[in-house]
Amino acid sequence: MNNFRLIIQPAILFWAIIPWLDIFPNRSLLLGFHRLIAAMNQFSFYLPDG
Repeated sequence: MNNFRLIIQPAILFWAIIPWLDIFPNRSLLLGFHRLIAAMNQFSFYLPDG
């Protein structure tokens, strides 16, 4: 369950902060979120077959 939280948390924080980025644009923070989400998308899920 903790691993699931580590995968989902960056996306949740991104959607929580996006309205503030419209008011106070921060290009490096937005780029960092996109890099973090891209890195998290590289992970594959472990599906036990037994």
